[in-house]
Amino acid sequence: MTERSSRPVLVPVAAAILSLCFAGMGHLIVGQYVRAIAFLVPNYFIYSISDYWPPGMLVNVVCFIIAAVDAFSFGRRGFGIF
Repeated sequence: MTERSSRPVLVPVAAAILSLCFAGMGHLIVGQYVRAIAFLVPNYFIYSISDYWPPGMLVNVVCFIIAAVDAFSFGRRGFGIF
């Protein structure tokens, strides 16, 4: 019986959790640096100008969820959702 490595599951899950904390951070640990910047810069800008305005925060939360799914997909399958 062969042992399965836990790395293929842990890296995508960690990437998704980091992207839920702030969009783009999970892409950094899976090595997608350009995509990480593409998520980080706009989301930081939206976060800084929203000033806890509910629609602005909602846009950020949706972006965090999309980034988390995309980072998980890159970590698990090797390609994202876009």
